[in-house]
Amino acid sequence: MPAKSKHMEQRKQRIANAKKNARLAGKLRRRRQLQALGGLLAVAAVLTLVYLWQDGFFKDEEPATEEPTAEVTTDPLATEAPTDGTETATADPTADPTAESSETPTDTETE
Repeated sequence: MPAKSKHMEQRKQRIANAKKNARLAGKLRRRRQLQALGGLLAVAAVLTLVYLWQDGFFKDEEPATEEPTAEVTTDPLATEAPTDGTETATADPTADPTAESSETPTDTETE
């Protein structure tokens, strides 16, 4: 519908421009808010990573190396007697400790 006068035409144009500017301002406001939220999330992520790095979260923990002792072996076959005919001294917890001392020669026998 055409305006009746030039004054009314200008008024309609101003109202249309105001509505357009309001829509554009709303879009820009939402964009700035999303950008600010993204920036805050990025800063929070960086701060979290820095905290975890300083706390030692990213360090590779070296596995504890345990040296096997003579008493403890991981091979179950290692406790068996050798097959070459020689005897080895094994620690038998049920053996009598005095039995070993009676088998050893005395000072008079070795001289």
